[in-house]
Amino acid sequence: MTAKSPAQPVTGEAKKSKKRKIPAFLIRETIDGVPFYYAGYKEVLNKKKTLEDIMPDSGLQSIIKAYLMRLFAQFLDWKLYQPVAGEVGNHLDHRNNLALDVAIYDKSILTPAKITNKYIDVYPKVVIEIDLKVSLEDTSIDLFAPFVLAKSKKLLSFGTERIIWVFTKSNTILVVKPGNTWEVFQMNDDVLVMDGVVMNIGTYLEEEGIEI
Repeated sequence: MTAKSPAQPVTGEAKKSKKRKIPAFLIRETIDGVPFYYAGYKEVLNKKKTLEDIMPDSGLQSIIKAYLMRLFAQFLDWKLYQPVAGEVGNHLDHRNNLALDVAIYDKSILTPAKITNKYIDVYPKVVIEIDLKVSLEDTSIDLFAPFVLAKSKKLLSFGTERIIWVFTKSNTILVVKPGNTWEVFQMNDDVLVMDGVVMNIGTYLEEEGIEI
């Protein structure tokens, strides 16, 4: 009778090999090669939700985007600038692919030849982000430094002049500009988007009877 070999301890490598690989289609953005997944991606992996369940904007995010586009229709010079909204793909380089909620491009930079069926690869003049819709693999990590701060710095270094972060849960708006300038506003404050365009999301939502 052949003696059985004693059980071998499970090494870190063995544990790592058993780790479930996250499909690329669950990645929303990549910053410096670090993948940020759609918020709720683990529920998709566990078959509790589908990708279509976690990708769309919330009703509140959609209403804010619609308000901004109406504001741009009224006050933005569309001969000079091109506003876009949705999950706008912006390619900075092979390690940085961003998804932008709302962006305003200078038409002298985003020329017709630059508009293709691929990600936009020129910098937006202004970016507006509405809430955080991403998750790291380690969901216990606070997203401010690795995502909000990193994404802001990356856009500024690319050429963007203003990033506006709208955090509806805290009724806070954070405006980031070149020169390490950070300004904090409340949702009911007037906030400059760019020359001639001022937004006041809180007042608009109140007029519509929408509570956040």
